[in-house]
Amino acid sequence: MQYKLSALNDCKNKYLNLLEMFDRAGVPPELGWRSLLLFFREVKDYNTLSDTQKMAVQHLMANILAQKDYSDKQLEFALSEHHDIVITPYKKQVEALIQEAAGAVEGFQRMLSARYGEINNLEEESIAIITDSEDTASSILKLRKAFQRVKTLIEDDIRNLENIAFIDGTTKITNRRGFDQFMKTAIKKWLDEERPLFLAMLDIDHFKLFNDNHGHRIGDQVLTVVGSHMEKALRVFDENDEVLAARYGGEEFAMVVSGPNASRLPLITKKCCEMIEKFNFLIRDANGNVVESGLHITLSAGISSVNKQWRGAHFENIVDNADRALYHAKKSGRNAFFEFRHDEKDPFVRVTEE
Repeated sequence: MQYKLSALNDCKNKYLNLLEMFDRAGVPPELGWRSLLLFFREVKDYNTLSDTQKMAVQHLMANILAQKDYSDKQLEFALSEHHDIVITPYKKQVEALIQEAAGAVEGFQRMLSARYGEINNLEEESIAIITDSEDTASSILKLRKAFQRVKTLIEDDIRNLENIAFIDGTTKITNRRGFDQFMKTAIKKWLDEERPLFLAMLDIDHFKLFNDNHGHRIGDQVLTVVGSHMEKALRVFDENDEVLAARYGGEEFAMVVSGPNASRLPLITKKCCEMIEKFNFLIRDANGNVVESGLHITLSAGISSVNKQWRGAHFENIVDNADRALYHAKKSGRNAFFEFRHDEKDPFVRVTEE
């Protein structure tokens, strides 16, 4: 009982101190502003938000207190900003899924179109067999073979539906949907088995220039080169590790390793990017003739791992931290590779051979 009273007094004193701080900051006594700022103050305990989102909310609160503008218009603005902070990651995921769904529908339509042609051919072939043959047994045999051929093609289509759903149409590596599914399983294994998990986010430097200067066809070839090199780089891991190379969206890619050797990913990522940079990228015309050579592709990368201190939002946190390291690499001049380390004073550590 004494412990409960002490805890209640601590909680009471905490909020009294907060209210005094609001008084000093000139926060009006109306319920709206004080409730909102109290909510912002406690957002650190919400395990549904990532660390990046929590920091964004705290930064918003600090700006409000610094500006001392407590008008209704500013309250509306603060609520709108908070909404954007919370919803933006999900909005990006929805946009990526819509793009993938559009690609899947296009692939499915191509498949249906091809099979429609096969069925038309089957109809014509069946009529010809029945019309031209006088031998009933021979006709049945030919009809069986014709139907079996189409049946085999349809069975192949069913197996290919998984590729349409989880494979990026341009690079032929895993798409965003497949990445999300892999990460969900990998995070569960980390929680259940403490299986190490590392994520690298990679972004092609100045990719827009490839598209602007050479067209989207060449841009797609750049994406394909990056995807194939990533898959090759991950082959150094053995059967004890589960690995994934994925196109995250646009010119951004991801490499994931779940397993005992996952901590090797930062160095493997660096080596992969260096191999891509050495690749002599050729531009050919429609006839296959080389019209430009000596082009080189560089990437920036950010790497992160899971952290036991997280109380939730594990997927969002590891992606956010890898993105933060990637952004730091971009700010550092691009063609750079940084790992986000949670317990370092400066969390952005440049990846080196050492």
